[in-house]
Amino acid sequence: MFCKMDKGMRPKRIGGLGVLDMEYFSRALRLRWMWFQWTDPDRPWVGSEVPCNDVDRQFFRASPRVTMGNGARASFWDSSWLDGRAPRDLAPSLYKLAWRKNRTVREELQDNNWTRGLWRMTTTDEMAELVPLCGLIQQVQLTDQPDEIWWKWTPDGVYSAKSVYEAHFKSSYCTFNSRAIWRAKAEGKHRSFAWLLVQQKILTADKLIARNWPCDPVCPLCDQEQQTAEHLCLHCVFAREVWMLVSGWSNGLVQAPNPGSTLEEWWNTSMQGQSKEMGRQETPTRK
Repeated sequence: MFCKMDKGMRPKRIGGLGVLDMEYFSRALRLRWMWFQWTDPDRPWVGSEVPCNDVDRQFFRASPRVTMGNGARASFWDSSWLDGRAPRDLAPSLYKLAWRKNRTVREELQDNNWTRGLWRMTTTDEMAELVPLCGLIQQVQLTDQPDEIWWKWTPDGVYSAKSVYEAHFKSSYCTFNSRAIWRAKAEGKHRSFAWLLVQQKILTADKLIARNWPCDPVCPLCDQEQQTAEHLCLHCVFAREVWMLVSGWSNGLVQAPNPGSTLEEWWNTSMQGQSKEMGRQETPTRK
């Protein structure tokens, strides 16, 4: 297979092969420690150092929504209790100046203890961070209810390793209809080939030339055009003849590709308007 590994490790729904990314998966499991620090504080290990790195902690701060109650559980600097963001992310310069970084919201709001250490401010950037932070903190009113945490990656607000893993791909997208490939009633090797073909990742002559591998650049079927994936599968005179025959055998279910269309355009156009049942329909065989 000649495709970048990061693309292969995406979920199938966004154009990947579904190969597990162990870095993302291990992070999804490690975040369980910080979740249980919140939801089950009676566990014997709570209060000791958890096996999470800075990236894990930053991911966790961005994942939950904290509803402030009595402030006895939420960490002043690390919990996302100010409009869904943590004070250390809103004011990173002030966080460096703070003396006690592991205290709760209730402890730090009492007598404005959170301002201790900030008298060392020397730059305008630090002052610029202090003003809006003070404004947000003054809007918070503590109650008698316990603090609550809501996991924003799941509908029920409860942490799951699956939700953390899939959150890493929130900004990813797929430009071709990958679901139709993996739902097809075909052998795995055929679906894998189709996945590579739509992305033009098969080793045709143009790919070999780019790698400085010796090869014949001309299509061996028509002996007229350069050998590319699009030419071999869509636009070669022999390929066009095959597509016309397939269109007839399938009673128009499979359409012949339009001249000049790319593999991705042809695939997406072919899948438009196809129902799930039609997409899984077996093509009639020629008698």
